[in-house]
Amino acid sequence: MSPVPLSSAAFADAVLRLARVRGPVVVKLGGSAMEDPAATDACLRSVATLHHLGVPVVLVHGGGKPIDRAMAEAGLTPRKVAGRRYTDEATLGVVVPVLHAISRDLEGRLSALGADSKAHTNSGSFPLLGEPLRLAATDGTPIDLGWVGSVASVQTDDLRWRVRECGELPVIPSLAIYAESPTGWLNVNADTAASAVAGALNAQKAIFLTDTPGVLRERREPASLIPSLTETECRALIASGVIDGGMVPKVEACFEALAAGAQSALILDGRVPYSLLDVFLHDRFTGTEITR
Repeated sequence: MSPVPLSSAAFADAVLRLARVRGPVVVKLGGSAMEDPAATDACLRSVATLHHLGVPVVLVHGGGKPIDRAMAEAGLTPRKVAGRRYTDEATLGVVVPVLHAISRDLEGRLSALGADSKAHTNSGSFPLLGEPLRLAATDGTPIDLGWVGSVASVQTDDLRWRVRECGELPVIPSLAIYAESPTGWLNVNADTAASAVAGALNAQKAIFLTDTPGVLRERREPASLIPSLTETECRALIASGVIDGGMVPKVEACFEALAAGAQSALILDGRVPYSLLDVFLHDRFTGTEITR
């Protein structure tokens, strides 16, 4: 099938719309979106396009499925505790190199698209500093997560300089520096890492590419997609059970980004090619935007 021709008027509208985006924009790539080659390619092409058109972009990624496969090859069994990957020393020894390899692969693919991309895998200049994540059960008993971390701080000045002054497109794996761990790293939830980066940079948009269309009033009815919500409205939907299950942590990641300083947060279906670019080129897009 021949591609639909782009009219000059539509092209002009798209460029003018993009010119109003001051950024930075933080994009979180992970989950099923990374398992679909076509969707990943479209995402990277979208990120490179925004970069070429002057929109400052930071890409944060996880790697759950590749980590599971690498653990299986190493004879390790993945285990979840309180919704997090339990990370003992052996697991950490798998997580870190897998995420670094993904970062370098994404850097190479973005560079092939002409973007000035930089994979952040060097502990000496890594932008996220961490501390062990402390959770407790309902009775107050501490939950042992191993070497799982939260983001204590973001090296904001350096990251801003790289994005704004150098025109770099950083690729950041969901890790944090922690000198007391066996490898010097902590395993961090990718949504948490993206939220911290978006907040620290006061991002214009924090965009979470997931394997769902967005927030639905009826879980099995895509037509019930809610395109925009405030944080207050979201919390009411959580309380009423409309937002439940795996959507709750996705929405809470948006809350974290907003609380940390992002202007808006979006949940998009990363399996849909170019869903990311649609946010910037059209008045309407498939997903849910959450604001304060």
